[in-house]
Amino acid sequence: MKLSSRDFSLRLQKEAPPAAILFYGQEQGLASRQAALVRRAVLKEDEEEMDAETFHGGDLDLGRFLSGCNAFPFFARRRAVLLKEAEQLSVPARDALLAYLKSPSPRSVLVVLAAPLEAKHLLRKGFETHATAWCVPCYPLEGRELLVWIRTRLRDAGFAVEEDAVTLLGERLEGDARNAEAELEKLVLFLGERRRVTLDDVLESIGGSGMQNGFALAAAVFAGRVDAALAILDPLLEGGEEPLALLGLLTQRLRRLIQGAHLLASGDDPEIVATRLQIFWKEKGEFFAQARGIAPRRLANGLMRCQEADQELKSGGVPGRVMERLVMGLAQGVSGRQASGFAPSRTAAEPR
Repeated sequence: MKLSSRDFSLRLQKEAPPAAILFYGQEQGLASRQAALVRRAVLKEDEEEMDAETFHGGDLDLGRFLSGCNAFPFFARRRAVLLKEAEQLSVPARDALLAYLKSPSPRSVLVVLAAPLEAKHLLRKGFETHATAWCVPCYPLEGRELLVWIRTRLRDAGFAVEEDAVTLLGERLEGDARNAEAELEKLVLFLGERRRVTLDDVLESIGGSGMQNGFALAAAVFAGRVDAALAILDPLLEGGEEPLALLGLLTQRLRRLIQGAHLLASGDDPEIVATRLQIFWKEKGEFFAQARGIAPRRLANGLMRCQEADQELKSGGVPGRVMERLVMGLAQGVSGRQASGFAPSRTAAEPR
C-alpha cells in the first residue's frame, strides 16, 4: 500500500504500524526520521537494547536477518527490525525479503530504508501492492509542504512561531529534513528559555548578517535607490557572499512582483495575495506599492537581466562587475533615471 509522507504520519498517530514498511527516495533525512517514529511507536526506551536489531543490505547475512524478523521479543510486544540500504541487496536476498513479505511475522515490525527506486523495481512493487504493508516515498520537502513541516516541528517542540518566521525559514532551509533539523536545533539553542520564534530571531540565528543585508539590497534595488543598493552590494561581495545567492534573492523578488502585479490586476484581495506569495507582513506595504507602481514590461525586462547575469556568472564572468551592472540596471529601471529602464543588454534583446 502506497502512502504519502503526510498520510503515513496521520496513520501512525491513529493505528499501530504494520508488519513491514518501506521508506525510499532521495530524501534520506526524512526517511530516517520516519523510521525513528516507527521505532518509538513499537518500543519503549528500556526495550530497545534487546528488541531492536539493525541490518545493512550490502553485506546482509540472510539467515541472521530472517531469524531476527521471526524471533520472539524479550520485553516488548513486538520487535523492531531495521534494514538499511536495501537497494544494495543481492538478488537472492531481495527475493527472500519479498517472500517474507507475503507472510511476515506478527511479532516484528520490519522497517526497510532504500535510496530512490524506479517504479518497476521489484522491492518497491512488492510493498506497493501488498495489502497491509506500507510503502512511503520520501522526496525533498518543498513549498507549502516544507512550511507545514517547519511549523509542525516547532509547535511540537513547544514553540509559538510567527508566520513571517516560518516563511523565512522555508526560504532559508533546504528540502533535506536532516539539514533542516540541524538548522532548527541551532535556532532552538539561540532562543534559550524563550518559547516564541520571531522573524528577527530567524534572521539572527540562521539568516546571519549576509542574509539580512541581502534583503536590504533587494529592498534598495526595487525602491530605485541606486546609490544605497551599490553601497550594500560592495561589502556583501567583499565579505564573501555568493553572487548567485544574491542574484537568487533579486530574481525571487522580481518573480513575486510579477505574480503580485498580475493577481492584483485580476482583482484578487491583497491579503490573499500576500498569503499566496508568502510576503512578510513588514513588507506588505512596500511590496504592493512596487507591484502596482512598476510597469509589467519593466518587471519582465528586469527578469531578463537577471537571467543574463546568471548566464554570465556561470560562464566565468567577473562576479563583482556582473552584479554591479545588474544592480545598477534594476535600480535605475525603477527610478527612471535612464530611458532604457530595465532594458536587457543588446545581446539578449536583439540580434547582432
